[in-house]
Amino acid sequence: MNNSKTFFAVTIDPLHIGAGGYRLGRVDNTIVREPGSGLPKLPGTSISGVCRNYAIYGLENGDKDKAEKCAMGKDLDPKEKNNCGQCVICKTFGYANGKTQKSQIGKVKFFDGTITAFPVSTLAGPVWVTTASILKGLGQENVKEPGREELFINFDLPGQKKDKQKLNLGWLYLPCKKKDFSLPDEAKNGPGAEIAKRLVVAPEWLFPEIVNANLEVRTSVSIDFETGAADSGKLFTYEAIPRAALVQFDVVVDEYRCATDPDADKVWNIVQKGMALFEPLGLGGMNTRGFGRLKVLNLESNGGQ
Repeated sequence: MNNSKTFFAVTIDPLHIGAGGYRLGRVDNTIVREPGSGLPKLPGTSISGVCRNYAIYGLENGDKDKAEKCAMGKDLDPKEKNNCGQCVICKTFGYANGKTQKSQIGKVKFFDGTITAFPVSTLAGPVWVTTASILKGLGQENVKEPGREELFINFDLPGQKKDKQKLNLGWLYLPCKKKDFSLPDEAKNGPGAEIAKRLVVAPEWLFPEIVNANLEVRTSVSIDFETGAADSGKLFTYEAIPRAALVQFDVVVDEYRCATDPDADKVWNIVQKGMALFEPLGLGGMNTRGFGRLKVLNLESNGGQ
């Protein structure tokens, strides 16, 4: 395997990675966004932290025993919890030891995840909206930028003349043209194959508006223990990336910090075993309430469970 790889994943459940605290506006608990575009993102720190935790389950024998003791703080000073510096997890993901004042960066780097294709309901059924720049960044050089108020699609719209096709994206209703474009092969595994068949390329300026207008927003309330009814004043709302969104994130193994090629291969194997558990265990907030499961589409065969 190369020292870097772009992983593609589909949200099986709504995904909430909170910005922290409350906000004045449409919802109380917002998700993390890019400051410039306003698009939701998956922070690399969130991906890395969850992967580090889950990777322990994929270890074997002595490696697993040492990593579990480190994670739970067994036989360690309280200041050293999760930072023994000796187990394979510390060596792979990095550590900082408060007692010895020693630290070491990890052999693997995680970068922020971004939206590749976003699901939107239309009169023609579900579609996945993306942009020309996103597809070009994935090697699809034949994709052109549509006009300011125009869409490109890669599927047929039944019952419409080819020169007068229109498609609604929520409150928008725009003319569209059929073009030949798709996703890279590594994004077409599992549910990615269906997503690739129903893509819509939107203008760059419009894409953030489409995404933010179609995020899932839920309302929750605290329950009064004595009455079993809703507790007064405890109503709150939160937003999430909806189910079936296609996202991508880059992972790099720093081969200069690996003694040998087999050492680098072992790091990749550990990381991918951790990511394989994103699907059953989830990441982000409220994953005990039906949120957070994420299916990584292009794991190597030796990286699964």
